[in-house]
Amino acid sequence: MTDFTTITACGECCVGCSKKKEGSCPGCIEADGRVPEWAQSGMCKVHACCKEHKARFCGVCIEFPCEKLPQMISWNPQIIEHLSALRDEYIIRTLSEKYTVRRLTEADISKVLTLCEQNTLYYQYCPPFVSEQSIRDDMDALPPGKTKADKYYLGYYKEDQLIAVMDLIMSFPDKTTAFIGFFMTDISMQGIGLGSTIVTELCNAMSRIGMKELRLGWVKGNPQAEHFWKKNGFEETGVTNETEKYTVVVARREL
Repeated sequence: MTDFTTITACGECCVGCSKKKEGSCPGCIEADGRVPEWAQSGMCKVHACCKEHKARFCGVCIEFPCEKLPQMISWNPQIIEHLSALRDEYIIRTLSEKYTVRRLTEADISKVLTLCEQNTLYYQYCPPFVSEQSIRDDMDALPPGKTKADKYYLGYYKEDQLIAVMDLIMSFPDKTTAFIGFFMTDISMQGIGLGSTIVTELCNAMSRIGMKELRLGWVKGNPQAEHFWKKNGFEETGVTNETEKYTVVVARREL
């Protein structure tokens, strides 16, 4: 597990560096980017760029991955892959302080199905009823212009119990908006504030990485969904999307 308090703007960890151990370099974090290697420019350009963009490190910058990154961090030809892995870990770990969150995989489909099958009201308004194949399809589904790197199909756990499922798309429909494609909690834990707690923590986590807005949709006429999302600060945008079987009301919450 990565200790992100030791991760520099470029995604390195100075803790084990021989230069730091021998005292010839204080470390980028401690020196605010003013280290000997960057003496001519005054400050590490990567560190300065992250400060400008208010990013903890490059991987969680709203512009990541940018065109200048390979040139700025030329010493690591796998820098995009390295920072992407750090980004994933950071985002998932900061989504909740109360619950364990992890990406869901094919091996989790049966547990997701069990959770979803209990929520019959949702599928009355949003048919067809859930199946293993529909979950598999949801795990792979992407909106236009997005890749798997932007998608987080997540499970929230209380100890070993799956208590919620969320499909989160980063930077959609624009780079400062995160989109909730699906969210459902275990029916046995509804009515106790679980869903609102998860949404509040999500909003805080997204704000910390530069997102300005959360967006989602509920099926028009579903009173439970409309009440929940409005209670959690979401407002209708006035936009609706028509499907063959229902109308989706698009809503947003400013962060």
